Amino acid sequence: MTHVQSGRGRLIGVVLAGLLATTLSAAPTGAATAQDRARPSKIGAEFFGMDISIGSTEAFSWPQFTPGAVRIHLAWNRVERSPGTFDWTETDAKIAIAEAHGAKPLLVIVDTPIFHTSYPAHATNASPPRLHSYGRFVRRLAARYGDRVDYQVWNEPNVPLFYTGTPAHAAKMTKIAGKSVRKFAPGATVVAPSFTVRHDTDRAWFKDYWSQRLGRKRVADFVDAANISAYPFPEKGPEQGLALAQWAQRAVAREGFDGPLWASEINYGANGLAPTPRIPARRQAAFVVQTYVLHAADGAERVYWWRWEGHQTVNTQLQDGEGGLTRAGVAYGVVKGWLLGTKPKGCSWSAGVRTCRFRARGGVDRVVVWSGSGKRRAVRAPVGAVTRTSASGAVREIGPGRFLRVGRAPVMIEVMRS
Repeated sequence: MTHVQSGRGRLIGVVLAGLLATTLSAAPTGAATAQDRARPSKIGAEFFGMDISIGSTEAFSWPQFTPGAVRIHLAWNRVERSPGTFDWTETDAKIAIAEAHGAKPLLVIVDTPIFHTSYPAHATNASPPRLHSYGRFVRRLAARYGDRVDYQVWNEPNVPLFYTGTPAHAAKMTKIAGKSVRKFAPGATVVAPSFTVRHDTDRAWFKDYWSQRLGRKRVADFVDAANISAYPFPEKGPEQGLALAQWAQRAVAREGFDGPLWASEINYGANGLAPTPRIPARRQAAFVVQTYVLHAADGAERVYWWRWEGHQTVNTQLQDGEGGLTRAGVAYGVVKGWLLGTKPKGCSWSAGVRTCRFRARGGVDRVVVWSGSGKRRAVRAPVGAVTRTSASGAVREIGPGRFLRVGRAPVMIEVMRS
């Protein structure tokens, strides 16, 4: 999913001078490659991703809950407005803003310049690019930004709004991107295109792409992270979003990929571009917390919420349009506080209650519980329980063996290990 930007916004120009003192240089020789890095055992800041339209409106603001990774749409046709002429001003500024807030940028390439398509007279920005043109652009891109950013091959190529090529052509683009990034930015992560995977036709395209062979190599040989847009069907919620990620992880494993799978977009109620009915604020907050708890417990490396700015096509909004946090936005910061630096210990179901466990420092476990149906249920606090925290961040003391009633909104019980 994406949106059309109406202009660069004056904010980029204002902050550019102050933030671009950072050197635009590639990684030093000998930097560890993305393939060499071990997958973290603890949940790091970059797990908490966010799609942010940096500087695209006068009302642009940065989230108070400080996401550790930010997804930035890189419109190729806005950088290369005529053949061979590149204007990086807007991208420089967006990256600098993200870095100033401590967030790792993920550049998502999208929008082919018309003059780089095979049939310009009948082309759109979703037309597949000529491979040599795409290769030149990615090489220039990776040489400019190096390991400062991660690179996504394309946005949702199985959605005709964004790409009208074939799985075979998308696989060739992946090979080009993988080789280029690994040459100029060996420490950056090469991220496969994102895919919607809720429909059978979506899944067929996804599997066709991942099964492509490029000479003696596979698509899996050219990327460091697989990637989906984890939108479930409009009436579904976080459990179904997790199930999509689990299905996709199994599918890419069958094609020889054993790396992480990112959810580079997730939200709920999405039904194409149709407006989506809002849901109660309490349920929105519950969806945010459940999403990050479930994916963290499943071992996900990154989950990017779509998006910081409000949008009519999804039912969960993090801000009020002026940068103020909604109940769901507050919940994002709360769940980040629960999970950051912990080790996931898995989830279980019992009597309709979902329980996920995380090990923190200092002899502390964090146990997150909620009712799967939303019906309120009684839960006994475990041995060692000392406090309970709601999705709003409210903390109360609770003793071991005491009962608490939980509904759809998760509650975190802090437990001292014996």
